[in-house]
Amino acid sequence: MSTSAFGKLRDLVVFLIHDGGLLRSPILLFAFGASASRTLMIFGVNTTAERGGAGPGLFALLCVAVAASLATAHLARVHGITLVENLNKKLRRRVADHILDADVSFFQSRDPGQVYSALTGHTVLVAGATTRLADMVQTVLLLVFCFGYMALQSWPSVIASFLAMSLGVAAFLLAESPARRLLKHANDARAQFYDSMNDLLRGYKELRLRQARRIDLSSRVDRVVEATRERTIAAERIFSLSELAASAALAVLLVSIVVAIPAVTGADSVVILQILTVVLFTFGPIEAVISGLPGFARASVAFEQMNELLGDLSQNPESEAVRRAQDTRPGFSKLEFRGVTATLRRPSQGGTAAEDSFTLGPLDLTLRPGQSIFITGGNGMGKSTFMQILTGLRHADGGEILLDGVPVTRDTIGDYRGLFSAVFSEFYLFRQLYGLTEAEREKLQTHIEELGLAQGVSVTGEAFSSLALSTGQMRRLALSVALAEERPILVLDEFAADQDPARRAFFYDVLVPRLAAKGHLVIAVTHDEHCFGKSDRLIRMEDGKIVSDTLNRPAEAAGTTGALAKET
Repeated sequence: MSTSAFGKLRDLVVFLIHDGGLLRSPILLFAFGASASRTLMIFGVNTTAERGGAGPGLFALLCVAVAASLATAHLARVHGITLVENLNKKLRRRVADHILDADVSFFQSRDPGQVYSALTGHTVLVAGATTRLADMVQTVLLLVFCFGYMALQSWPSVIASFLAMSLGVAAFLLAESPARRLLKHANDARAQFYDSMNDLLRGYKELRLRQARRIDLSSRVDRVVEATRERTIAAERIFSLSELAASAALAVLLVSIVVAIPAVTGADSVVILQILTVVLFTFGPIEAVISGLPGFARASVAFEQMNELLGDLSQNPESEAVRRAQDTRPGFSKLEFRGVTATLRRPSQGGTAAEDSFTLGPLDLTLRPGQSIFITGGNGMGKSTFMQILTGLRHADGGEILLDGVPVTRDTIGDYRGLFSAVFSEFYLFRQLYGLTEAEREKLQTHIEELGLAQGVSVTGEAFSSLALSTGQMRRLALSVALAEERPILVLDEFAADQDPARRAFFYDVLVPRLAAKGHLVIAVTHDEHCFGKSDRLIRMEDGKIVSDTLNRPAEAAGTTGALAKET
C-alpha cells in the first residue's frame, strides 16, 4: 500500500477518534469489559477441562464471565449504533452547512450529483466505520489478553498466531491501493447516476416530447449503472482475495498448532487443547475484523471524496458577518452602481486556459425607492447577470455598489440582500413556507386570492396545499411569496412572459404602479414593447452595457416619495 493511501486510512482513524466521539463514548470501556470477560471465560473453560469438572467457585466464575461477556457485547453494540447515527447526523449537518455557507459561484460550476453522493452514501460509509474501529479495538484487547494467556502455555503458539494475523493484514494492505482506485471510479460513476436522476425528475416533460432524448438518457443511466456495478465488483473481488488469504493464514495456524507445535515444543494434548480453545474463541473476532477491513477502505475513500467536496465548498465561503445578517432592511434612500463590471468566462476545454466570453459593464446607475424600472434588451445582453449582481447573488469583478453612500462589501452583502425579494426567470418554489412569519403567511393567502390562485392552492399550516400548477400559475405563486415578504425592492425577471392578457394587464396597470406608489422599487425585465411606457424608467441593454436610460415621467414624480424610503 502506498504511503498516501496509508495516510488516508490514518486520517480517517484520527477523524473517528476525535470528531466521531469514540474517546468520549463508553463503547471502549465496554469493549475492554467484553475482551476481559471473554478471556476469563476461556480460562474457566480450559481450567474446567483440565480438572475434569467445575467446582462451585469455578462454575460461578464461568457464569459471571458468560453474563459479563454477553452484557458488555450488547452495550457496546447499542452504543456503537448511537455513535454511528450521531456521526451520520453530524456529517450531514456539516455538508448542509457548507452548502448553505458557500459562495454562489460554487452552484454555478458544480453538478449536483457529487453533492447528493456526499449527503447520502459518503456520510453513511464514514459514520459506519466508527463501529468497525471499535470492533478492531475490542479484538486487539482480546488478543492482548489471550496472547498473554497463550504465552503461559506455549510461547511458539503466540508467534504462530501473530504471523498468521500479519499475513492477513498484509494481504489487505496489498489489495487496498488497486481496490481504492476502483472504488473512487465507482463513486464517480454513482455521482453521474445522481446527475442523471436529477435530469430524469426535473426534465420529465421534455423527455416525453422527444423519444430520442428519452432513449439517450436511458442509455446514459445504463452506462453509469453498469460502470458502478463493474468497478464495485472488481474492487470487492480484490478484497475477497485478500480475505481468502487471511482465512488461509488462520487455517494454517490451526494446522500448525495441531501438527507443528507438539513437534517443536513437545507439548502434550492438554496444552494443545487449551491453545486450540483460545484460538477458536478468537478466530471469529479476528476473521470479522479482517473481513471488515474492506469496509474500512470504502469508508476511507468516501471520507477522502467528501473532504474534497467540503474543500471546494469552503474555498470561497460567505463571511460570518453575512451569515449573521438581518433578514430584511426597513428601507433605503439611494442605491448606486459606480463602474460595476463582471466577466463571464468559458470553461476550459481540452486543457486550454479559460477565455473571456462576455463582460458586463461598466455600469453607472442610480436607483431610488418609489420607482418602477423596466429593463429590456436582446437575449445574452447581460440582463440576468445584472440582476444577479443587483441582488447580491453574484459579486462584481470591478467597480462598487453604494447603499445610501456606503460601499457594499462581502461582509455587508448579507444585510444588502435583505432589501430584495425576487422572482427570477429560473426560479424555485418551496412547498414548505420556510422563514415566513405568521403575519407574512396571512398576507400570502391574500395575495394568492388576488392573483387568481385560490382555486388551485392555499396555505395549509406551514406549506402550500399543492404545487400541481401551470408554469404561469407557479410564477404567480412565487410572486405571491415575494409580495408577502414586503421587501423594499422587488426584482422580476420576465414575469409576464407566462401570463395571459388579463394577468399581464393587471401586472402592468395595477400591481407595478401600486407597489411603486407604496414606496417599493420595482425592477422588471420585460420584452413587452407596448408596455414600456407604463414604467417610470426604461433601461435598454446591449452587449452588457446600458445604451439608454429613459425617464418616462418627471423625476419629481418618481423615486422621491414612498413609505419605504429611508429618512435622511
